Amino acid sequence: MTPKFVMLLCALLLMRVADPAYAAVNDPAASQVQTLTASLLQSMQAGPAQPMTERYRRLEPVIHQVIGLRLMTRLAVGPDWINFSPEQQNALVAAFSRFTIANYAHNFRDFSGQKFEIDDVVSRGEDKIVRTRIIAGHDTPVNLLYRMREVDGAWKVIDVYSDGVSELTLRRDDFGAAIAAGGAPALIAHLHKVSDDLLK
Repeated sequence: MTPKFVMLLCALLLMRVADPAYAAVNDPAASQVQTLTASLLQSMQAGPAQPMTERYRRLEPVIHQVIGLRLMTRLAVGPDWINFSPEQQNALVAAFSRFTIANYAHNFRDFSGQKFEIDDVVSRGEDKIVRTRIIAGHDTPVNLLYRMREVDGAWKVIDVYSDGVSELTLRRDDFGAAIAAGGAPALIAHLHKVSDDLLK
């Protein structure tokens, strides 16, 4: 093995380690996102012929593993959260969890060659941002940013930005209207109604 070949090999290895997409593979926050996207891809490849109940059943454990549902519920509700009883808070988390799973089951049921790519991971204070893209044929890629936070020793999704739009911000506006109309019971009923419609 010549010295020149050894130098070239070392350079290639260093380039690979320095590649953000390669480094992201070993990041625990990115690993969680990979788990989610792999499950979504399976759901898409199953096609719309798969019953929604089965699609929901398959996605449910992955969503609970990857998404910080309780924290996300509290952040989406906002300041009103502390005014709800523990029973109402638990019922809201359950309703929001069902809504989240139903939403993914409904929206990820068609496949036309899409693939998910992780670009890189950026630390922002206590959070990490996992930058990803959905690429579908000749269409413009959809940029998705997953905001991750460590919850009970595991990195969890607490917000998703689709082309710059925050899911939490959208949910907060929607939840605020329901809470203003009838407090926690109105929001719980609203979430279950939307979930029922998504799962039809």
